Amino acid sequence: MDDLDHSPDFEVVYDDGTTVLVDAHDRQLPTDVVSLEDAARRRDATYRQMSQDDVHDGSRLKNAKDLLRYGNYVVPLGDRLRLLGALDANGSMSIFECLSAFQEVKPVAGLASLILNRYLEVDLDDAPLGPETTVRRIAR
Repeated sequence: MDDLDHSPDFEVVYDDGTTVLVDAHDRQLPTDVVSLEDAARRRDATYRQMSQDDVHDGSRLKNAKDLLRYGNYVVPLGDRLRLLGALDANGSMSIFECLSAFQEVKPVAGLASLILNRYLEVDLDDAPLGPETTVRRIAR
């Protein structure tokens, strides 16, 4: 971040172009947070230091870890078309209902891959992913 000898843990860029530089709670910062916020502002970004509760409370981190283990899977066109077509027809479906669309790849791996590749969205914060979790198509 400019003249500071510090690299944040993450750079998050939102769909609207907003950039947030984020450090996790487990870092010993080389300078005070105000200096980091100023340096981020000079880059047209904001700075955020996450607390231990931000990182570990709730379901987001566990759900993300569960999904990421399927990051190398590729969903064949047939499976993708079947599921996206069903979601177009129904609006949303539960994870349980979505699994029956997969014929060419393992269902959970296929669903996770489509979530990771931004074809589908699920609420990662609400609860651990389960059969009743609602799946929606992301408009492209």
